[in-house]
Amino acid sequence: MINEKMTSRERVLTALKRAIPDRVPWIEGIVDDSLATRLTGEPIRLNWEIAPDGTPVASGAELAEMQKKICRVLAKDNINWNAFAPIYAGKTHHKGVVVVGEGLIHSRDDLKMMRFPDIDQPGFLDEARAFIAHKDDFCAVACIRLGIGAALMSMGLQAFSYAMVDDPDFISIILRKYADWTIRLAPRLTEIGFDIFWAFDDVAFNSGPMFSPQFYRKTVLPIQKEVADALPLPLITHSDGDMTPLLDDWLKLGQAAIHPVQPDVMDIYAIKALWGNQICLVGNIFMDDLVHKSPDEITAEVRDRIEKIGKKGGYIISSSNSLTSDMKPENIFAMRDAIQKYGTY
Repeated sequence: MINEKMTSRERVLTALKRAIPDRVPWIEGIVDDSLATRLTGEPIRLNWEIAPDGTPVASGAELAEMQKKICRVLAKDNINWNAFAPIYAGKTHHKGVVVVGEGLIHSRDDLKMMRFPDIDQPGFLDEARAFIAHKDDFCAVACIRLGIGAALMSMGLQAFSYAMVDDPDFISIILRKYADWTIRLAPRLTEIGFDIFWAFDDVAFNSGPMFSPQFYRKTVLPIQKEVADALPLPLITHSDGDMTPLLDDWLKLGQAAIHPVQPDVMDIYAIKALWGNQICLVGNIFMDDLVHKSPDEITAEVRDRIEKIGKKGGYIISSSNSLTSDMKPENIFAMRDAIQKYGTY
């Protein structure tokens, strides 16, 4: 029944069905540690690193408790667990964030280094179970990749570009490795008690996709579709950049929602008009605005999205990527307050 108080889990799942929850939900993929510390007034450390054996450096219970502190301060609805296969690339650290460098998989000889964590290893999912044991009523998100984002990072854009012409089957082999691992993992994450999957696969620049619709349709989409079809829970798919040229094909995955509908390069109003009866839209609050604009301007932006996109359901508020260290806390609080004020149905 509309306007009855919902839990965060119920709120998100209702919106993903394009039904009307008690209010517009708010979810984020990443909240920067230093920003979270300023927002909560206490030290927050969300370590997204994954050890070589596939386990997180921080404990599942610790991650859940820290994320819940942020959710309570912001009235945000999700907590996230990273269930990513390894990326085979150079890595550096910048302000506590892991930055992926040059890919290492350039030839078929390099495939031997692609050794994924053993899902069948005793205790492999113990920390994920601990995370779920501490989720309370929040929406527990299993963050995954459908393959292409991991393949791009592991190969590097230059090697990937050459392979599109010289050896597209090489790309398919890498995609298949990632896809098969995620297909095996997904039912176990579902059994543990996660609520939704959120797939992070960046395949576009601000100027448009990294490859043609034809290449996506022939080489990438079929393998992505196998993963999407194997997921027992609702799926949100993510890509930064202008996904408009790929949108018709992207939506063949049958996902419940797309994120973040980057506002400087994509028209969320046009997408809502064309596809609003098929998918939930997540995002569209511009990161740059959360850095540079005033709280009043953020309030107006959030109100606009809620009134124009969320009016009949099927909308979840989110930044256009993540909440970063350079954002003004007063703008994040303005976003929170505007959702509470204007987001109730």
